Amino acid sequence: MKIGVPIFGIPMAIGLILFLIYGTHTKHKSRSTIWWTERGRNLIPPTATEIILRQDFLDHYALYRVSERELNRFLDKRFARPGMMLNSFSERQPADAAWIGKATGPMGWKVTPDTVLYSYAASNGGTHNYYHDTATGLTYQESAYW
Repeated sequence: MKIGVPIFGIPMAIGLILFLIYGTHTKHKSRSTIWWTERGRNLIPPTATEIILRQDFLDHYALYRVSERELNRFLDKRFARPGMMLNSFSERQPADAAWIGKATGPMGWKVTPDTVLYSYAASNGGTHNYYHDTATGLTYQESAYW
C-alpha cells in the first residue's frame, strides 16, 4: 500500500498539472495579466482585451478583441524582417467563402463574412494566423512554433 501511493499518485498529479496547463482555456483582461512564457505572450497584441487562451505543447490558440488598426500596428512591428518595413493591411486576405459560418480550431470560432486573414511565418519556422472580424474586432489566433 505504501508503495502504491507514490507509484500511482505522482503520475496522476503530474497528469493533472499538465491537463490544467495544456487542456484548459485561461481568461485574461489584458496581455499584461497573462502568466505564460514570453514566447506565447509576445504574439498577442499589447492592446488586446477579453483574452481567452489555450496552450498546447507546441502551439497556442487565442481569442481576443483588438481594433484592426492596433492589430496592423502590432503585426507590422512583430513580423517585419530586419531592415524592412511591413504593411500588414495590404497583405490581408478575405476569408475563404467555403469557411464562412463554419467553426475552426479547438476554440470553435466561427468565420464571418467580415473576417480577414493575416498569415505570417516566424524566423524559426513557426506559423501564425490571425483571423480578424473587421466588424466586431474579435480576433482568433492560431500560432504554431517549434
